[in-house]
Amino acid sequence: MPSRPRSLLRLASTAAFTAGLLAGCGCEEPAPDDAGPPPRDAGEVQRVDASVIGPVGGGECAWTPGERPVVALPPSHENTYALELERWQIANDRGDPVETRQRINEALAWALGAGFDHVVIPPGNYLVGEVTNDAYAAGVEIPGSMTLELADGAVLEMAPNDRHNYCVISVDNHADVTIRGGEIRGDRDAHDYSSGTAHDEGHGICAWTSVHRVLIEGVELHELTGDGVLIVGRRASDTEPEVPSEDVTIRGCDIHHNRRQGVSIVGAHRVLVEDNHIHHIGGTAPQFGIDIEGAGRTDRDIHILRNRFHDNLGGDFVTSSGRNVWVEENTMVECQANAEGSYDPSLPCDSEGQTDGPIVLWQETDNVVLNNQIWMTNRSSNGLWGMINYPRERAAVRDNPIGNLIAGNTFHNCGLHSAWNQRQVIRGNVIHEGTLLAYLLECTRLTDNQINRVSGERFKLRNVAGQAEGNRVNREEGAPDSATEEVFFPMADDAPYRNSSPVFW
Repeated sequence: MPSRPRSLLRLASTAAFTAGLLAGCGCEEPAPDDAGPPPRDAGEVQRVDASVIGPVGGGECAWTPGERPVVALPPSHENTYALELERWQIANDRGDPVETRQRINEALAWALGAGFDHVVIPPGNYLVGEVTNDAYAAGVEIPGSMTLELADGAVLEMAPNDRHNYCVISVDNHADVTIRGGEIRGDRDAHDYSSGTAHDEGHGICAWTSVHRVLIEGVELHELTGDGVLIVGRRASDTEPEVPSEDVTIRGCDIHHNRRQGVSIVGAHRVLVEDNHIHHIGGTAPQFGIDIEGAGRTDRDIHILRNRFHDNLGGDFVTSSGRNVWVEENTMVECQANAEGSYDPSLPCDSEGQTDGPIVLWQETDNVVLNNQIWMTNRSSNGLWGMINYPRERAAVRDNPIGNLIAGNTFHNCGLHSAWNQRQVIRGNVIHEGTLLAYLLECTRLTDNQINRVSGERFKLRNVAGQAEGNRVNREEGAPDSATEEVFFPMADDAPYRNSSPVFW
């Protein structure tokens, strides 16, 4: 992975509010008798209805968010073969890793040839790993059109090695594969890092060289020197076009204590990461829960839905290459999370702060960031920002005609930092004890956000062109709705506005 800068830089509202929040152009002046959204106090959780998302703006500022991604699943595989350990002479007590790896692979190939498309590995600890070249240690290789199921109590473990790269399970240029259940464990603590390379490419599951329709569900992936799951497509060359990996679903998994990432997406179209618990990622950069980073490939139509993130050293979600990425209904807790991933202020914080996150959006990506809950305790290297933009150029520029929609999110003890961009729609967000900062933006729509903060800066704007309405502040802890005040920002698409110091903060 290319390196990145370290320190740049469900309580629904009324039907009238959700219907008008993002529908139509979403930027027209309200009718005179439109009272706008009701104020929201510190006990409420904001939420907007994604079904009303539509075109935004007009003229040069017009754009339309992409549709929520739809990801195809592999077909079900019903002809089951329970792996016969004695027949294949496979040890399930951490036996010889080369023999175990080879015999499991032989059994999978035989099963598929014999008409079995669903193989179940019985309980036990299967140590695998065969050094095949100077950089790589090979694990289990799944052929196409197969379900590999690990029974309860089945563990696939990478044998300790000194290679830069390994895959405990590899799906290489195949289609229609399901991996389900059990535990996949890396060699993190026993790995030999002495060779001087990064040793950050040891992964639990590799879906690479352009796979199609892969489902990973109910798997625990941990102690990897690299990522829990790595998805990679084929990069274009002078002689061959790009071939992305397509239709990959990761759901219901527990991905934790890996050195580099929870999930890396590097050249994929149509990916769903849903209902996973992704936590305690850290050890070598970037250290994110999910990282979309094409490295010269394209990434598009990706849905990050209802995941629980916490204690991830770099951050929870970063995208440097994504197009039409939906980050929806996730919880992100920097620290002080219980075993289920929920915020618990009675717990100690074992983190000194995330490096970049929780959420980082690079300048040319387009995202729908919708109805997420974000908690921070300590500052990241950027400050107390639950979401921040990273620039490629420090100016209000954008080549991508599709913008970012940031709506219905709730920020706890942190703020929203939006800078160096165009076509930003920031609507219906609630910030508790944080700041909404905007800098060098054009074609901005700043609407119906509320900040509940007793003291300090609330809305901090500099050189922001666009339209703003319905934004409110509540300056007193526990104050009634009548104490909430609307804030007026007299900005226009052709007239940048600022209410902050001319000296950049």
